[in-house]
Amino acid sequence: MGITVSTKQTGGTFTPCPEYTGRAVCVDITPLKAYETEYGTKQKFKIAFELDMIDKTRTPVQPWVVMTAPMTASLHEKAGLTKFLKDWHGRALTAEETTSLNLDSLIGRPATVVIVHELSKDGTKTFSNIKLIMPHKTGEALKPSGLWIRMEDRPPKDDQVTTIIPDGSTKRSPDLSSTQVHVGKFKGVAISELTDDAVQGLAERWLPKAKISPGKTQEDIQLIAAINERLEQINAKNQPDFDDVPF
Repeated sequence: MGITVSTKQTGGTFTPCPEYTGRAVCVDITPLKAYETEYGTKQKFKIAFELDMIDKTRTPVQPWVVMTAPMTASLHEKAGLTKFLKDWHGRALTAEETTSLNLDSLIGRPATVVIVHELSKDGTKTFSNIKLIMPHKTGEALKPSGLWIRMEDRPPKDDQVTTIIPDGSTKRSPDLSSTQVHVGKFKGVAISELTDDAVQGLAERWLPKAKISPGKTQEDIQLIAAINERLEQINAKNQPDFDDVPF
């Protein structure tokens, strides 16, 4: 079973994980997040694997981590998660496992993976594709390096828009689609009305400098968040969906 993964694009360029065959270990089950599918809005998550290969593009240098495409938390016999777990375990799931499974129990579980490069549907990006995932069988299993911070444990990024609530707490803005561009030739146009190419152009030409600018305005911060949200949606469109049943 193939699982499409990619390095998240937050600026003009990104580096996909190199092709690889070897040891891996699960280091994260990401929080559920809403995704639009042909069957409506679905809450999905991703599984992150650390590889036995160093990623020198990151600071600090640490092992490469790849994530699966979004999956629905369902153990239906035709669900993508069920098929994925069967390949990973090298066997059919037990009756107990198909009734209830704490996904966090998978963290630290080793695997053997084969990763290849494939082009996105529009041919503009290279994604890393976990072509095969198998149980680890011989030799010492890979253990987590401890350098990966789980997504649920990470603080909000500086470029994420927050709203102050009367009790003093904050919440992330749920909808950035109405954000208006205030720079360049698309000034005054809502981010939702821009084509994918236009959004990627903004990400390449304006976003990198804006993110490191010490004088970011509130407009800048909101536009940065809106562009990142659209980039994630664009990347998601180029990834196949695991789930092949409308439940």
